[in-house]
Amino acid sequence: MLRRWLVLALVVIAVVLSPRGQARADQSTAHSVSVAVLAFDSDDAEEQADALTGALRSRIRASQGWSLMETSQSLGMLTAALRCPSKPITAECEQRIAEQIKSERYIFGYVTKGPGAGQVTAEIHLYQKSKPDTVIRETYAENLKDQNDDTLRKIAQRVLERLGGTAVGTIVVRMGSENGEVIVDGEKRVPLEKGTARLDLSPGSHSVEVAIPGQGPQKRNVLVTAGKETVVDLALATTGAMEPEKPSKPFPTRKVVGGALVAGGLAAGAVSVISLLAWNDALDKGEQIQSSTNPLDAKLPEGKKASEACGNELDPNEAICKANDDAVRNSTVALVTGIGGGVLLLAGAYFLLTDGGSDTEKAAAKNKTKPRIAPTFGRSSGGLVLSGSF
Repeated sequence: MLRRWLVLALVVIAVVLSPRGQARADQSTAHSVSVAVLAFDSDDAEEQADALTGALRSRIRASQGWSLMETSQSLGMLTAALRCPSKPITAECEQRIAEQIKSERYIFGYVTKGPGAGQVTAEIHLYQKSKPDTVIRETYAENLKDQNDDTLRKIAQRVLERLGGTAVGTIVVRMGSENGEVIVDGEKRVPLEKGTARLDLSPGSHSVEVAIPGQGPQKRNVLVTAGKETVVDLALATTGAMEPEKPSKPFPTRKVVGGALVAGGLAAGAVSVISLLAWNDALDKGEQIQSSTNPLDAKLPEGKKASEACGNELDPNEAICKANDDAVRNSTVALVTGIGGGVLLLAGAYFLLTDGGSDTEKAAAKNKTKPRIAPTFGRSSGGLVLSGSF
């Protein structure tokens, strides 16, 4: 025991005098809570205390909701250096430890043997600035002395999950001196008294709405950071007139469908035109072969069509037969795509031209004066007057 206290005294001097022993400054973000883990203290279970300390630090490094502030300091070192009682630690000493390690939150604790044979009990504290300590206790087997032991790792994970419920942020809503109600995410309701409301919320984005009798609601999206305080001042928003909420426009389904049909009709029409040109080229080629003076070019027999001669009197592979096949195929494609394109265009035009629009647009259309033509007569001239709204 004497050797332990001598070593502790030397380490304390090194910690206090050397800045390398201090943890890095608090680096909490909107998505993680930065926390330091002080080496746990123990009088009769030092190996178990060291193992639990290492397991907690390892779990925090692997956790998405926490980030570890690296420090080699222990609870015993700091209490001795700051002349604080080792147990229980006063609130003043906890604050001085936070200032020493430059962290707004840290985990510390004690490990003792018992209550049963072969067991140890860990008393774990989470210090957070301006908040009461969170204290939990875990009892587990005495033989868990390796920080990489799967069972001890699970215990460390369970400890973090229990501590994580307190890792929240704070928002302060201010709105002059009004009394009303603050509604968070459409569910949680907190009274607004004398223009102020204070809420603890989980990290992330939240919708905050302030409702005051006789006034329109004020809404604001707020990003809550764990361990931080955010002020939402809505006093200026109440001095001006509330901008009426614009109605959302419905999705123009008919216009989209009509546009797609018209596009399909145009594409089909283009295919029809291309096929029609190919059909005409095939006809010209057949006529050239039929009128050719080359004796090697097969000709259609007098008075017979290609559909009658090809395959009977002429080989289907003859150039004139192939030209006929091309003409027949392209004419079929031109006919089908032309009819289909026309149907699509008509359907698209129907959807586009008969779109009644939104209810507001329909009501406005009803109020418009229909165009009319009225004759005019006078001593010197006459004519027609066209009037109405367009």
